[in-house]
Amino acid sequence: MERKSENKICQNCKQDFTIDPEDFNFYEKIKVPPPTFCAECRMVRRLMWRNERSLTKRECGLCHKSLISMYSDAAPVYCTECFHGGDWDQFINAKEYDFTKSFFEQLKELLKINPRFYSYKFGNFINSEFVNYAKDNKNVYLSFSTIYCEDISYSNVIDKSKKSMDCLNVDKIDGCYENIYCEGNYNTTYAVKSQNCIDSNFIYDCSNCSDCFMSMNQRNQKYVFQNQKLTKEEYFQKIKEYKLNTYSGIKKAKEEFDNSIKNKAFHKYALIYASENATGDNVHNARNLKQVFDTYESENISYANRVLWTKDTMDVSGCGYGELIYESMAATQNTFKDFFCYMTIEGCRECEYSIALTNCSNCFGCVGLKNTQYCIFNKQYEKEQYFEMVEKIKKHMNDMPYVDEKGRVFAYGEFFPYDLCPFGYNEGNAHDFFPISKEDALERGYNWKEKEKKDYKVTIQSSDLLDNITDVSDDILKEIISCPNNGDQMTQCTSAFKIVPAELQFYKQKNLPIPRYCPNCRHYERLKYRNPIKLWKRGCMCDKSHAHHVGQCSIEFETTYAPERTEKVYCEKCYQQEVY
Repeated sequence: MERKSENKICQNCKQDFTIDPEDFNFYEKIKVPPPTFCAECRMVRRLMWRNERSLTKRECGLCHKSLISMYSDAAPVYCTECFHGGDWDQFINAKEYDFTKSFFEQLKELLKINPRFYSYKFGNFINSEFVNYAKDNKNVYLSFSTIYCEDISYSNVIDKSKKSMDCLNVDKIDGCYENIYCEGNYNTTYAVKSQNCIDSNFIYDCSNCSDCFMSMNQRNQKYVFQNQKLTKEEYFQKIKEYKLNTYSGIKKAKEEFDNSIKNKAFHKYALIYASENATGDNVHNARNLKQVFDTYESENISYANRVLWTKDTMDVSGCGYGELIYESMAATQNTFKDFFCYMTIEGCRECEYSIALTNCSNCFGCVGLKNTQYCIFNKQYEKEQYFEMVEKIKKHMNDMPYVDEKGRVFAYGEFFPYDLCPFGYNEGNAHDFFPISKEDALERGYNWKEKEKKDYKVTIQSSDLLDNITDVSDDILKEIISCPNNGDQMTQCTSAFKIVPAELQFYKQKNLPIPRYCPNCRHYERLKYRNPIKLWKRGCMCDKSHAHHVGQCSIEFETTYAPERTEKVYCEKCYQQEVY
């Protein structure tokens, strides 16, 4: 008999949510109870654990080498050499399970004392100290969630790219600046949702174009200005009038781009390409996805974001090369059947409620272990005893669940409680996707990290910077520049910033002006071009007559464009008719 959908009330937001039959099938397959938090609250809860950008100076707990770590709490952190090859006893803080205390009380104690790998990096790194959530980088600076990149700065979610700066959610780009949700572009600046474009500027939803400027919805075009075809000479004369080597010129062009190009373009309901049976956004080469975002080369995934080369998985964030993963953050590199985990990497298998493990199997409630198996609270057991204890602990988690200060109940089947997270809400990715104020975060029982006060000796106001990049000398490298947002917590503003030599060289090579805002504020400005990772049911806005309809189109879809937004959001068929 097929299971029917069930409506429940979320423990956190108190809103109704639905568990579908296929969800129940998955829970039964992996033998976990259904969730008591809605999909969005589960997503927020996981993203609170993904601290990409808030880095701090630490010392390795063994060799005392200086590190740039994502952890600022009191627990020790180890450098790469010490963690993987150091002579230290990883079982020294092992705990006997105490059936008089709740499971999460005990895990919280272990998390406070057990060492962890200082950041989320694996592979080879050359001159790439200031990165996190990264693999195989060379000359990468203050960039995060970067895979196979070279000569990249101030960027996020960027794969297989080089010689680019200030980008977001891009793949295989080269020599680009301010590209957002783009793929395959070369020498292109200020591009949004565009693919395989060359030598173009201020373009929105363009594909296979060369030398296009201030244009939208173009395909296979060259020398297009404001969606009008020009001669080569006319085209370059028009661009020259914008004075793109000046900050004032760039500022004016961005205003025109936002008001006259981006907002007036035809918008496809979702960026879903070469995929089958998928709902979500920014999906490529995938099939059977439900409410999935920023994902490629994956199948049978639900309620997830930033998933690569993964299958048969639900409720994950930051997952790559995994299978049968559930309610986990950063389970990557050949992981299998990891449930309710944070940062289980490089071959972790059948681990539950564990944190920062490398190449482990059958570990339950463990922290910072490597190359081991059959452990509970970092204590090793015989195989048979391990499985017996795990079943007893699961029952105990239900009989004596952890209840937080807001009355939320955490039994077996729920991800870690909010107060277990070592990061503040404003440090994790949750703040990027679901921004809230400090007051709101504390009201909801989330941690908040107070910003460390810096006494920067500002030497120049950003408003006093030279307008034209050709007038800027190497003396700018000595300056400490004020940021106009003046420490705004919502943008993680650093109040001041410096220009580094490679950055200045890039601006001069691209003939681009010096930015006026710190890297964090520029990041949050780019986030405005990204739709939320949530879906609304809407109808196609096309009221023209096409082959499949006369008058108003009747096709409905799920989209990241909220109903109150004014952009022209079209279904696949109407979009194809208008753009191609």
